[in-house]
Amino acid sequence: MPSSSDALWQSPFDGRMRAMASGAQIGAVVAITALVGLGVGVPAASLVDIPTREQVAVSTVGAPNVVIDDPHDLLSPEDEARMMRDAERLDAPSTVQTLHWMVFNQTHENVNDTVEEFMRDNYPDQIREDTFADGVLIIGAGTEQRQVFAFGGEDVADQLYLREGERLERVNDAMKPGMRDNNIPAAMFAGASTAMDAADIESYVIGDARGDRIGSGVAAGVLAGGVGLAGSAFTVGSINRRRRAVAQGREDFELVTREYAQLGQRLNEVDIRANSLSSAFADKEMRAQWAEVRDRFLGLHETVSGAGGIASINMDDDKQVWEHRKQLADAAESVRHTSNAEDNINRLFAVENGDAAARRSDLTDIREDIMQARLGVRDKGIKAELANLESRVDELDRNPTDPQFLDKFVRVLGDYRVLLDAVKRKEFSDVTEHTKLERPAIYDTSFHYSGYVPYVAMSSWHDSNVEAERAAQSSSSTNSSFSSGFSGSGGSSSY
Repeated sequence: MPSSSDALWQSPFDGRMRAMASGAQIGAVVAITALVGLGVGVPAASLVDIPTREQVAVSTVGAPNVVIDDPHDLLSPEDEARMMRDAERLDAPSTVQTLHWMVFNQTHENVNDTVEEFMRDNYPDQIREDTFADGVLIIGAGTEQRQVFAFGGEDVADQLYLREGERLERVNDAMKPGMRDNNIPAAMFAGASTAMDAADIESYVIGDARGDRIGSGVAAGVLAGGVGLAGSAFTVGSINRRRRAVAQGREDFELVTREYAQLGQRLNEVDIRANSLSSAFADKEMRAQWAEVRDRFLGLHETVSGAGGIASINMDDDKQVWEHRKQLADAAESVRHTSNAEDNINRLFAVENGDAAARRSDLTDIREDIMQARLGVRDKGIKAELANLESRVDELDRNPTDPQFLDKFVRVLGDYRVLLDAVKRKEFSDVTEHTKLERPAIYDTSFHYSGYVPYVAMSSWHDSNVEAERAAQSSSSTNSSFSSGFSGSGGSSSY
């Protein structure tokens, strides 16, 4: 029987028994560390008092005095009237004397500096040398820099907990959905109502005290028992990762041994077809991609059957599979790339050489992509061009054996690429490109024609950029600094 160091797997029954044993061991570790931590943590936690809601009740005074600051005329008269109506619904805490709703277009890169300068130029009595004056609450946004902000006098910041790490982040976050939708009045009301929400302030104070109490107990308990629990979790995670890697290694080996020899026999034929394709279908980039795939596959001989190659791996030995996992993965990737390239080259060869079924199949794919583009784009001019292009595809589909088919087809592809470039520029440039739009290569399953990125792929890429942008904005850190050294309470963040 193999030793435990050489084999992780014996039989399905053994695996279940091991899983049960592992679960029991983990449970024991958790229980022991929890008991040790509990014994140390409870006395420490009992030292922190939790106030009642009555003890932290926030005194309110009704609707505040409101000033709308819109130096760049971003708000319409209707917007301002709506905001004044909304202000009547606010119930301001007792420290808030004046609420500034402040909206800028162009600002400094650090919008905080713009707020400070604007207050000094327009409301010098509401800003001191180092802080905003007591009674002042500022809620606003800078649209060009896509920043929201909330600031307050020291008494306001104390009562509303309007500082970094307190309630400032939730106040700024409340404005972001409205600003992203270009609904400035809704964003300003959301920020002000969140900042002055008495019930939320009270809950924050109670929750903060409760967190302090729990934290003191946990901090003491972790010193006694946390290290053992963390070590146990790390060990279990490592074992699971190893098992997954071993399973993947066996799949890679099975793929290589099944496909390698057959692909090798067809490689010369595929190479001839690849090099016989016309320049309209096979540009310099595509030919270089195929040459790279071909040469890498040819280099697999030593990897597959040479001394020290994958043929010498004992695939029943988990330890050997684990140690050769990268070698197996590289070989499997080469086989997959070569197989995909073969499929794409054969398809292009068939289209170029008059295969009506292959031509209609590609036309169907392109027509469906054009239809998706027509549904997705907003620009009326592009929509009209797409409709015209779809009719040209339909015309080609009616006579796939037309002697002029290839010339017409190449022009359709070229025109569609131009339209897709316009779509990317006009429709998909609204967010930062967090990931580069990759053009499929000859060895990708998504490859159609050299340089052609379908609309559905481009749309998916844009969606991923939007999600990445939202994630970056929602997790963006609060900026509470001023270039001048001013130290007013509050801060800004991106939306």
